[in-house]
Amino acid sequence: MSTACKYTEFVDAPGSTHNRVVELVPHGARVLEFGCATGYMTEVLKTRRGAKVTGVEISRDAAKQAEQHADRVIVGDAETLDYDELLGSEHFDAILFADVLEHLRDPTALLTRLRRFLADDGVLVASIPNVAHGSVRLALLGGEFRYRELGLLDETHLRFFTRESIEDLFEAAGYLVRRWFRQRLDLEQSEISPPVVQPPDGIRAWLEADPDLTTYQFVVEAFASEAAGHVLAAREASAEHVRRQIDDLKRTADEQSDHIAALRERAQLLAEREQELQRFLREAHDQLLRRDEEVRQLADNEIRARDELTERLAVAEREVAEANRVIQMMQSTRIWRIGSSYWRARSSTRRLLGRG
Repeated sequence: MSTACKYTEFVDAPGSTHNRVVELVPHGARVLEFGCATGYMTEVLKTRRGAKVTGVEISRDAAKQAEQHADRVIVGDAETLDYDELLGSEHFDAILFADVLEHLRDPTALLTRLRRFLADDGVLVASIPNVAHGSVRLALLGGEFRYRELGLLDETHLRFFTRESIEDLFEAAGYLVRRWFRQRLDLEQSEISPPVVQPPDGIRAWLEADPDLTTYQFVVEAFASEAAGHVLAAREASAEHVRRQIDDLKRTADEQSDHIAALRERAQLLAEREQELQRFLREAHDQLLRRDEEVRQLADNEIRARDELTERLAVAEREVAEANRVIQMMQSTRIWRIGSSYWRARSSTRRLLGRG
């Protein structure tokens, strides 16, 4: 709480975090306000809510100013003060931590110690910055985490909270959060500038699906409950069950991924085999085409040879016919008949003379 003096004015804008905190304080309440600083909220608590305020402030200078508005101001480190000695049997209708818990070393221990000082129907009200605001996430994606003088990454913040870790904090200390309010701020309005290189569209879409992407601060109202520990245990058990289910799903997904990889490898082998078969079929088809062409050429050659032979036979037949005609003509002449008689007589004479 050493930075309380950084904040010295009440932000009175409609719907501001300061107004939300004050509105959760019952009228006429006895209030224990941590980090009261100069008393700027203390004054509003007294004038608007008629509250009786005991402030706790580490800065002596700020505490002196707060004494002008508070009924009492305790000066010291909130985490080391002896409240049994300082407060005795006092009880408060409201205990306030307006932008304080993130500055503590062990907020769970302090909240646990204070539970006995909260009235039976009392409330614990806190405003807490949301470290999961989109501007911080985008900066981290861009590799940047720089502290700043004020804001989400105030240089004096020791703890950082999200909605889930706020629940863990209060339940571990024995409180249940009854009401949630969100102080929203667009990413472009944050003091943390977006990275120069924008994330891929898929990342941005994933971030935008989170309802707390633009939650700059949470304002919560909690009450003490013996059941808080059981709720925390149940939530942790549920979270563990969900984690186990996620692990099982991941294992199943890994197994399916391995199976898919094996199927893809087999599909690749089949595809390569198919390509080989297609190549073989193309080659076989080409060979068949070539053989068909060769068969056609042989058939054409055979036809031509047959035609040529037929033509030659026809020519030979004509020549034989012509020769026969010539012979017949010659045989019908007188000379042929005389010659034939001469050669027959000669042949007979030769036989008779024994010369045949």
